[in-house]
Amino acid sequence: MHPRINKHALLGASLLLGTTLTSSANAAFVMTLDDPNDAAPAITIFDGTGGDLNGVNGVITFSGVVGAFTVNVTTGISKPLIGPGQLDLNSINVSGSAGTLLVAISDTDFNQASQSYVASYGGTTQGSVNFSFLHDAGNAAFGGNAFATDSFTASPGNYSYSNDILASVYGGAPFSLTILAQINHSGPNQVTSFDAAISPVPLPASLWLLGSALAGLAALRRKK
Repeated sequence: MHPRINKHALLGASLLLGTTLTSSANAAFVMTLDDPNDAAPAITIFDGTGGDLNGVNGVITFSGVVGAFTVNVTTGISKPLIGPGQLDLNSINVSGSAGTLLVAISDTDFNQASQSYVASYGGTTQGSVNFSFLHDAGNAAFGGNAFATDSFTASPGNYSYSNDILASVYGGAPFSLTILAQINHSGPNQVTSFDAAISPVPLPASLWLLGSALAGLAALRRKK
């Protein structure tokens, strides 16, 4: 069972992450991590900058302490390493005390034509996790609206979760994609791990064949 995400909590997380950026529209691939309950500013890492532990173009890796979370190893992957229209975020996190962790990645200038996407996630938690997947026709980092949201709260003997959400998006290229994750732990030494991804859904071959056949019929009618 996957209860719906708390929309107010998600909105607050999204706004907080958005305010950490020094640029918005047409920004490079970027990752943010933040504990909203401490006084420290959010960590913002652009692909290929000093805070990025991975030298591969299209990959951002962070490892370190974020607020109440003493262990955070997080990797985001985007174009040109994967694609077209794909985004992937994976993370493992251990809390030193009760707290909330916000983790997000965003990239701009996607341009493939697909309007159907699958938002996928899975992992394990001893607390709770909220996920939101955003598309923005305005091409702004961390911008736009959620086309898929979901959440999971652990219970005794029930720590693993997964889901695939098929959805449609609207608007032409270029556009941005964003994955937001919110982790909540009620105490120390709790562990959450996850992998979340956005992938376009290709049209079935049968639809391409049907389109080609219809185009051929239309051409014949024009000739007649």
